[in-house]
Amino acid sequence: MSANDSNNGQTAVWHELTIPQCAEILQVDTAVGLTPAEVQQRQQQYGVNKLAEGKTESTWQAWLRQYKDFMQIILLAAAVGSLIIGDFSSAVMLALLTILNAVMGLRQEAKAADSLAALQQMMKLTTRARRNGEVVEVDAEDIVPGDVVLFEAGDKVPADGRLLVAATLEIEEAALTGESAPVLKQTGPVSGADIPVGDRTDMAYMQSSVTRGRGEMLVTATGMNTEVGHIAGMLNQAEVGKSPLTKQIDQLTLIIAALAGIALILIVIIGLANGDSLDELFTVGIALAIAAIPTGMPIVLTTVLSIGTTELAQKGAIVKRLPAVETLGSTSAICSDKTGTLTLNQMTARKFFIAGYQFNITGEGYATEGQISHVGGQAPVSLDPFLLPMALCADAVVEDGDLIGDPTEGALVTLA
Repeated sequence: MSANDSNNGQTAVWHELTIPQCAEILQVDTAVGLTPAEVQQRQQQYGVNKLAEGKTESTWQAWLRQYKDFMQIILLAAAVGSLIIGDFSSAVMLALLTILNAVMGLRQEAKAADSLAALQQMMKLTTRARRNGEVVEVDAEDIVPGDVVLFEAGDKVPADGRLLVAATLEIEEAALTGESAPVLKQTGPVSGADIPVGDRTDMAYMQSSVTRGRGEMLVTATGMNTEVGHIAGMLNQAEVGKSPLTKQIDQLTLIIAALAGIALILIVIIGLANGDSLDELFTVGIALAIAAIPTGMPIVLTTVLSIGTTELAQKGAIVKRLPAVETLGSTSAICSDKTGTLTLNQMTARKFFIAGYQFNITGEGYATEGQISHVGGQAPVSLDPFLLPMALCADAVVEDGDLIGDPTEGALVTLA
């Protein structure tokens, strides 16, 4: 149920509705929450609160995909040709080469899939919800439309919802809007059905982060019906084309196959003109065509890409498909959001001034390593009266380099 989905025959634009109107549509008493029976019924109706991962391949589908490569097909054709001319050892060797290449590719993809699954398990969220009059901790995947969810600074918003309580509540929505500055939230309706997500100050959205204050919301959408779910749906529908290297290898393979075919035809024509037997010419032609195929190229290519994948994994980048390594290397332009993608969404204090005196600061991020130095020698004033209020008036908490709260406040707390 998204911002414009229908429920009970009505069209709900949640940010334009009052809290009682939202509660009436979702058939819930916000002071009590849903009962266990209602939760079970809605879980069956709306499904699990998680984003779809796109189409999954069976083992056989993944295996057959390895043989969509033109070079694999040519090697199989060469194996069949070897059988025709009675060269059984070459046929077995060529068939084993294709199997080895497929196994290497599948093994690398399986390692990447296991790493992603482990990361997803580590990132599994829990949240607090009011159910049957009590606040309980539940898995974020079990949240349903109509749930009343409670959160505070440091929490992730588990679904889309209409805010019921916003006590100095600020939420960072960079994942949706690209804006690093947290949005100050409130509970009054916001007019305008088509206003941007970032301007709907009475709403909270899945995968955004609470940086300050506390709040309660009435869940209006879960899973793929959330705003971020719509984005994930578009990404899942996007077709993945072949990488530049794969296209070049396919082109080279077709050229080799064409030249081998031409050579076979010429040998047969010239041999027949010289009075040679067709059986002998056919055997020689197939042997020549097989010899023209670079049988070791698929293994070499897979090995090189696997090495690149391993090196990227050591630096924290997981590659799901081997050709993506080459695609990354040949990329000339990237269209990307900046905040939290190209940057860490961290703020660092670099300089400050007291009574006309300048001080420089070293260190990175929210780590406490670093120094404060006065430009021109020994500091002529005490820094404590300046730094102490920064720590006392901030809501942000920094623990072992990890921030809970607003990035700007985190930089000031780290400085203090």
